[in-house]
Amino acid sequence: MNMVVKKKTRAPIHVTLSDVERAYKKVEEFQRLIERGKTTEQIFKDILKLIQVDK
Repeated sequence: MNMVVKKKTRAPIHVTLSDVERAYKKVEEFQRLIERGKTTEQIFKDILKLIQVDK
């Protein structure tokens, strides 16, 4: 039962400038929604409604 499991190295995560810019815009949008009175729970529920899972 004492098997030695060799840890695999993880692949590097590449983040581009466009990824950072997109994330920055999403943060601004999130802050605007909070200023308008939405709670974080409401925002996440709205986001979950947009996600579709293919079966």
